[in-house]
Amino acid sequence: MIPFGLVAGFADGQEIRITEIAEHGFCFRTLDEIREVKRFRICFYDGFNGMKTGDQEKKSRDPYTEVEIHSFEMEVRVEDGLGIPVYVYSVFVEQEKYRECAGSLILWYDRFVRLKLECEDGELAMALTGYPAKKDEQFAENFIEQKKEWFGEGEDRARQEKRNTGSYCCGDFTESKRNDFEDRMTVEKRIENQSGIRENCIAAGDFELKEYKEHKEYKEYKEQERKNTEVAVELDRPELYERYLSMKFRDFMDWYWNVNGAKELGKRMPVSERIYVGNAFCHLLFPEKRQLFEILKKAESEGLAVTVTFSYLREFMLKPVENLLDELEEWCRNRETFLEIAANDWGLLELLRERKDRKEVFVPCMGTLLNKRKKDPRMGYKQGDTGYFRENSLNAEFYRTYLRDTFGIRRYEWESCGYRQKFPEGKNSIHVPFYQTNTSQYCTLYAVCKNGERGKQELPESCPGYCREKVFLYPKHLKMAGRYNSLFALDGSAVSGMMDMEMWKKQGIDRLVVNLL
Repeated sequence: MIPFGLVAGFADGQEIRITEIAEHGFCFRTLDEIREVKRFRICFYDGFNGMKTGDQEKKSRDPYTEVEIHSFEMEVRVEDGLGIPVYVYSVFVEQEKYRECAGSLILWYDRFVRLKLECEDGELAMALTGYPAKKDEQFAENFIEQKKEWFGEGEDRARQEKRNTGSYCCGDFTESKRNDFEDRMTVEKRIENQSGIRENCIAAGDFELKEYKEHKEYKEYKEQERKNTEVAVELDRPELYERYLSMKFRDFMDWYWNVNGAKELGKRMPVSERIYVGNAFCHLLFPEKRQLFEILKKAESEGLAVTVTFSYLREFMLKPVENLLDELEEWCRNRETFLEIAANDWGLLELLRERKDRKEVFVPCMGTLLNKRKKDPRMGYKQGDTGYFRENSLNAEFYRTYLRDTFGIRRYEWESCGYRQKFPEGKNSIHVPFYQTNTSQYCTLYAVCKNGERGKQELPESCPGYCREKVFLYPKHLKMAGRYNSLFALDGSAVSGMMDMEMWKKQGIDRLVVNLL
């Protein structure tokens, strides 16, 4: 049976299922008898011609070659298809164009089958698409060194700072060598006092505001057009919550850029005006209730706006989340303010919608998990033209209208995902420089750390927090990392253009959300 995507056929406009193909003809079958055919139209896939060479013109054009057949001979026989007669037709063709296309397809498909049977996945990809499989053996020494390469701090500097400061959450785990469990899972202990970090930390709730602009209480929340693009930083795991609560915000940001190997990048970035609190991908990384309200209190004192990010919702989470929303609502009413909620589950949006009858205090945003699009760092090898991916469902005005009228959504959370996107009208936040490609509630990192194999996955109910110290490392050239229960890839163009606020503004972005994992 020939895969349907490789060759398609039409008999006088009626689609037929081709089952066999050769240079001298082809076979197809139908349930209804075809008494007479005037012409056939056969579509041969030839997109493989541009794969290995990386020829963008060949990749972006129509990958099918059509051949019209007017001169042919046809025979028919009837077979029994489980009590139903099936008509099997054999068509004999002498047309040169048909023979040329059929011969090329047969040779390519035969080669593909042999490679699939005899080669590793990387060798297969290299043979068919030009994928650099040999680079799959090149890994960074650890996650900190990998980040310093990504953010341009340099390998020598990475090694020096590692000796001076240690690393905060790093494990040497690789995708291709996952079976070598004991050797690859080395843990680097966190070092609390890092060089270059001021030690005048203060307790949560005891804030010195002399170095900050005069505090302005938020009496109301106004989503208005900004003259400049707003910059936010994402606090998405317990160690960041703890750090933020123990330091002045300015010192925290110095530490944040430095510990992620992006100190120079941090110097060129505008000061953050907002923090995102919570994790879009793992519910176990959401802050404890006490911790969350301490963060809200501290952010209010420092004049920082806050967006609370919720992950997916499982059934057992509904009641606790409802109770938390009640307390957040009361907190907002007592301060006569509003709170932005980044929702990554339709169930959460429904919970927020049910509260619209009361005085609204929550401002819902469409989170990154709901704002879906095709993302893959290997797309350049597999797809030549990414122009078709520039738009997604949010570019449809009727869909934005539905979200606004039903859930009150006016802001959309995006990710910088390695190719140019067309952002719709409205308020757009973009998360840089990483984008998520895969998420599983059955965490693979948890499976490896607990059971020794990625395949032995289970739903973590009370996770000890393996992701504080361990991470999956991938080949350097892929610019990927496995962080907590997700895979992320780096958009290199977002690193170099992160501080260009004018560029983001021209693209329709009014908020830049930084998350260095």
